[in-house]
Amino acid sequence: MELVRYIHLNPVRAKIVKDIEAMDKYPYCGHSILMGKMLADWQDTSYVLKLFDDQLANGRRRYRDFVLTGLDEGGKPELTGPPMCIVW
Repeated sequence: MELVRYIHLNPVRAKIVKDIEAMDKYPYCGHSILMGKMLADWQDTSYVLKLFDDQLANGRRRYRDFVLTGLDEGGKPELTGPPMCIVW
């Protein structure tokens, strides 16, 4: 769940979109698809939304609340560490 939130907050944190309301409609992010504003046959929205509730409307609301809470929390060190390089 934390990784989904981290990925979907990237457009806001990178200042590509102004806020979560703009991100709800932003076509280049899975968040807008989870919110039901955009369609993508290839994205399985039910898997993520069922993590929040079995009912679609409740799942969307709780998912969005979870994402919004992440804006105030800032970056997580375990998700934003330095790039890793594998040396063979």
